[in-house]
Amino acid sequence: MMVRGIVVALLCLLAMPSAAQYNIRKMMEEGRRTLDQGYYVTSMQLFSRIVALKPNLYEAWYLMALAKYHLEDYKGADGDCRRALALQPYIAEIYDLYGMVSIREGHYDSAVVAYTHALDICSDNRDYWFNRAYSLYQAGDRQAALRQLDYILRRWRSFDTAALLRADILAGRRPRPQPVRPGGPPLPALPGLQTEGDGGSVLMKNRPLVRLPVRR
Repeated sequence: MMVRGIVVALLCLLAMPSAAQYNIRKMMEEGRRTLDQGYYVTSMQLFSRIVALKPNLYEAWYLMALAKYHLEDYKGADGDCRRALALQPYIAEIYDLYGMVSIREGHYDSAVVAYTHALDICSDNRDYWFNRAYSLYQAGDRQAALRQLDYILRRWRSFDTAALLRADILAGRRPRPQPVRPGGPPLPALPGLQTEGDGGSVLMKNRPLVRLPVRR
């Protein structure tokens, strides 16, 4: 009888990790669903529970940052993006979100660095090029922004938003077009959910993200 009890206890212990992993997967699915439907507070709460249980799951940090971005909690989204990038620095969508958060916070130099990293990973993304050009101009590097926009318009001739931004810069106006927002539906499918240009500007030099200014 005692032996049988020991065997049952051991089987329960062996089953616990897989049960916990299943619960995290279910919570991830629910978090993504509520985020996609616009229930940002609920989604944020779910991802907060997930990172408390599994702090090394970078996708949960990223999606929680996206929920906070939609709630205009840019400081919270900033910290969550940094956690996601510390865990997984090779996914362009995370840099995209971090770049947009930096723009909303007015940290345009950080946005330039974030979009430079994103373009290192995904050089064919037109929106990343545009958002970096926008950030360069807002950071005070007018000439680098114009060089970026000239490149964009040579590569994507019908990109009217880039042409409008270029015209605003040449006229010395405040930019009318705004950066392209991240995280529109459908949500980007990031890999790894197994529960586990132009060198004319100092701002555009690739620097590790860990060297970005510390937020106060």
